[in-house]
Amino acid sequence: MSDTVINVGPSVARPRSRKPATVSASALAMHLDCSRAYIGKLEAEGVIRRQGDSSPLDQSRVAYLRHLRRERRQSSRSEADVDHVRVKTEMLQLRLMEKRRELVRRDDVDDLIDELAGITLTHLSGMAARCSRDMQVRRNIDAIVDQVRRELAATALAKADEWNEPPLDKQV
Repeated sequence: MSDTVINVGPSVARPRSRKPATVSASALAMHLDCSRAYIGKLEAEGVIRRQGDSSPLDQSRVAYLRHLRRERRQSSRSEADVDHVRVKTEMLQLRLMEKRRELVRRDDVDDLIDELAGITLTHLSGMAARCSRDMQVRRNIDAIVDQVRRELAATALAKADEWNEPPLDKQV
């Protein structure tokens, strides 16, 4: 009396063979949904083993699934390696740009702007006294200097808002 195996698909009973099913490379390629050439590559890498002119179907399927799992584990590591190399490359490019003086530190630029603005505003404030002894002329000059200072401050605040800069801490 022979044993029967039931497929998950349509109910079909067939005799169970004592010998595992073997298939040709082309049939295995169709079963694994890949090309015949890829099966040849897997055979060359030792993933799938042939027995004569055919390959054991179940054994080949399991070996192929294990191969895919190994590749997935290795690819996550290689992705991390690629990310690491990308970040290191970016850091080296930034250092190189800084050494070529194509890139400057923001704090250095901010300090320079503060220093230049301080010099400009200090000299503008003293301009009225140096330009005239007439009080009306001095008041006119001071009004223009005050207007320039207000416009500079408004422009700076507008740019800070545009760039989402946090407000400066108020000093007492």
